[in-house]
Formats: sequence, structure tokens, C-alpha cells
Amino acid sequence: MLGTILFISGQEVIFAVMIALLLFGSKEIPKLARTFAKGMKEFRRATDDIKREFEEATPDVVEDFKEIRSNLTKEVKDIKDNLTKETDVIGKNLTKDADVIVKGVKKNMKMD
Repeated sequence: MLGTILFISGQEVIFAVMIALLLFGSKEIPKLARTFAKGMKEFRRATDDIKREFEEATPDVVEDFKEIRSNLTKEVKDIKDNLTKETDVIGKNLTKDADVIVKGVKKNMKMD
């Protein structure tokens, strides 16, 4: 476990401890460790608060997306229905126009 902390080998950990002892002395190391532990505790508390706020806000966001999806689905259905109606009307008008043209052509053929 000691050799795999943050992907640092055991030799690197021992080297870092030796450097800390030389720089700060044996009396300052416990104070530094306490300060570091307090900082980590505050960091964890802050990340837990952010996580909790995110989890509390997530249901509201999901509901908003469901409502948006429902509205978009309705709008797409309305557009599809309108296009279908319009194409049906256009198709009927084209059929009527084609019938008139065919009748006119047949009438002209009989006259010639």
C-alpha cells in the first residue's frame, strides 16, 4: 500500500520524508501534517457539499428536460400533422388539375 500511494514508489516516499525532515526538522513535521490533514478535511467537505448540491439539483434539471422533450415532441407531431394535411390538399389539387388536363386533351383529340 505504501508503495502505491499516488503512483509513487516506496523509494520516492522515503526520499520525500527525508527531504521534509531536513527542511523542516522533526518538531515541525507533526504541525505540517496536522495542517495538511485540516486542508484535506476542508477539501473533502467542500467536494461533499458540491456533490450534495448537484444531487439535489439533478431532479429539477431532469424534470425540465422531460418537459422540454414533451413540448418538442408535441411541436414535431403538430408540424408533421400540418405537413400531412398540406400534402394531401396539394395531392388532391394536382389530381384534379391532371384530370382537367386529361379531359381537355381527350376533348381536343376528338375534335381533330
